[in-house]
Formats: sequence, C-alpha cells, structure tokens
Amino acid sequence: MWLAMTTGARRAELRALRWKHVNLSAGTISLRRSIDQDGAETTEKDTKSYQRRRIAPGPDTIAALREHKSRCQVRAASLEVTLSDNAFVFSLAPGGSTPTKPDTVTQRYGRLADRLGIDATIHKLRHFSATELITAGMDPRTVGGRPGHAGGGSPTLRVLPGLGG
Repeated sequence: MWLAMTTGARRAELRALRWKHVNLSAGTISLRRSIDQDGAETTEKDTKSYQRRRIAPGPDTIAALREHKSRCQVRAASLEVTLSDNAFVFSLAPGGSTPTKPDTVTQRYGRLADRLGIDATIHKLRHFSATELITAGMDPRTVGGRPGHAGGGSPTLRVLPGLGG
C-alpha cells in the first residue's frame, strides 16, 4: 500500500485506479472511482466524497508506478495477454481485468504489519501522508484535498495527532 502512503488516497480508490488515469509523463494520478465490497462481491462506484481528484505524488512514486507498469506488461505479455489502458493498476489478473478486493488488501497489510511488529493500518497510512505533508510546510487546505477531505483542511487537522486531533 505504498501508494496510499504517498498519495493519501483511500483503499477503495486505489483498487479502482486504472492505467488510463495514471499520467506517467505529467506525473499525475486521477482518482475517479472506488471499489465497494459486500462479502465476495465487488462493484465499482463513485468515490466516497463523489469528487474526482488529481494528485501529483512526486518523482519517486511515479518511478515506482513506471516499474510496476513494466512488471504488469511483462507478466501480461508472457501469458499472451494485452495490458490495456483500461486495466486496473492493482490486479491479480494478468491483463488487469479485475481489481484486487479491498478486504484482501487490508488482510494482507495487517498480516505484514503483525509480522513486522508495527501498529499500522491502511487507514493510518492516509494520516501519515497528511502529517508528512503538513510538517513539510504544505498548507492544510491543500493537504486536505489530497485524501479527499472537504471543509478547507479542518477535517485533516482534526485527525492528525498533535495538530489538532
């Protein structure tokens, strides 16, 4: 969930991210949809706040996305499948035709955190991202827009330890 940490995006938003919404040349990501899970069933829907956001995560994250896309293309080609622009960025299907399930990601991350002996959840990565941006000097309103908080940055400040919450 490195992308959650660097973008502040919600778990469901990252599951719905498609390659056509990642502009590697411009260094931007457009968050437009989310994946909802009810039991084993998943559906694609609007984001939680019904807004679309464009994020410029930084050169290291874009480089990691380039590498990830290259690995996805190699995997697809080895199975004689095409990785289209409509493919999901995070998918277990070789051609990216289906998203990973949000609950699966949460469970895997939880097991990893337990093995490493750290108290972390995917949701806490969103807070970490916001804290890092604010301590680096970015204004709360801009930081609040990254994770999709409304209210001019005040919801962001309410949830950050030592910064108002």
